[in-house]
Amino acid sequence: MSKEQLLEDPTGLLRETRNNFSIVNDSESLKNVAKNLEELQRTVEEKLMRKEDEAKQLDLAVRKTQNRLEVLRRARNGTGDNTDALSDADGADQLSQELELLEQRLVGLRRQVDEGLKELVAIETVREGSPELLPEKDAVDRGHKTDILKIQVYRSLGIALDLSNRNALINKTGTLDVVPLDDASDDFFRTKYLWDRI
Repeated sequence: MSKEQLLEDPTGLLRETRNNFSIVNDSESLKNVAKNLEELQRTVEEKLMRKEDEAKQLDLAVRKTQNRLEVLRRARNGTGDNTDALSDADGADQLSQELELLEQRLVGLRRQVDEGLKELVAIETVREGSPELLPEKDAVDRGHKTDILKIQVYRSLGIALDLSNRNALINKTGTLDVVPLDDASDDFFRTKYLWDRI
């Protein structure tokens, strides 16, 4: 539309502007913004509540420690002799330091116990969830460990297995004996022969 047409037909201009203006997208955007703001406010309030709870717990712990230190100071001040008072003051300070160290260690131990309990629960959950898999895995592990132990024993005795040629090689005092594993001889004979060579 030209400028003259716009000035001559202001109602047409308003109608065209209204038709081109879409309020649906804007209202959806405003709803999303309001929803996000509500979620953000709820999250911030939850964090503030958690921080307030932590602050209350820390304040309680500080008061308990202050009460303990006050008891130690009273015990220190209750002594009559100055030298005893100095040694009691040192003892009270040392006791307060030991008390703080013990509290820290106790917190660490509780954390370790909690982690251990979580691991136990996880293990029990796995066992209850798939009991048929665990015995098979244990059997495979036991068989694998047994084979490794056998190989270690053989090597310590000077026996090496040549599996590609199906032979056992016995290295004793610089001489090499070859015992075939595929021949028709009896297992007892083969075992006796190997032990005699070792």
